[in-house]
Amino acid sequence: MASREMQIIFSILATTLIGLAVATDHTIGGPSGWTVSANLRTWAAAQTFSVGDNLVFSYPTAFHDVVEVTKPEFDSCQAVNPLTTFANGNSIVPLTTPGKRYFICGSPGHCSSGMKLEVNVLPNANAVPAAPTAPIPNAVPSLSAPSPSSSVLPIQPPLLPLNPVPVLSPSSSTTPLPSSSLPLIPALSPALSPATSLPLFPGSPASTSTTSTKTVGSFPSSATGTTADLGGAPPIDSSSAVKTIVLGFGFMVAMMIHLF
Repeated sequence: MASREMQIIFSILATTLIGLAVATDHTIGGPSGWTVSANLRTWAAAQTFSVGDNLVFSYPTAFHDVVEVTKPEFDSCQAVNPLTTFANGNSIVPLTTPGKRYFICGSPGHCSSGMKLEVNVLPNANAVPAAPTAPIPNAVPSLSAPSPSSSVLPIQPPLLPLNPVPVLSPSSSTTPLPSSSLPLIPALSPALSPATSLPLFPGSPASTSTTSTKTVGSFPSSATGTTADLGGAPPIDSSSAVKTIVLGFGFMVAMMIHLF
């Protein structure tokens, strides 16, 4: 960075020195100077004025001065609004820009007598153009702040179902038992009387209400020594036993249905 700045400074100095070396001081009017007797138009036509040159006006201050005017005032020899006025007897006017410049003498009657000068300034062909200054980049790049819509995404709440799921009540989870279920304890049929007995064989007549008993035999009693008559014991009722088994099985089935 420092070497770049030094190169720019050296280029400007070199341009200035070259311009000073080739600059020309033009003494207005030649040996006669800035006077009425000098043929200033003829003298100016033989000169070449360039940017960087100097115009040197030499004159007696008691009689003359130098006034820079515009083109209309130059033609009319009336310095109504003069641009610059010099009155020191040895005026030096540097030519810094190309173009035409106009000078007259402000003393009455001198401009109309020919004491006026038109100078056409040309660009300096020998001048070296100055190197363009390169922009210095920023040491630290500027950090741009992020956009609030690109950094954080909005969090949306979870969507709830529109139709709620029905919840089964505890009362509807089981199927009620019909009212016509079997009773827990079935009614027992009346016991048959000991005197009533069913026929042991199918071929026996049902109208017989009593059966004949026959003494099979007697055994001696261990306690009294008497004999016990086995023929007097009541006979076993097979239909009552079957009914009892059926009722018990029905009771178990009813209990299982109630539990499940």
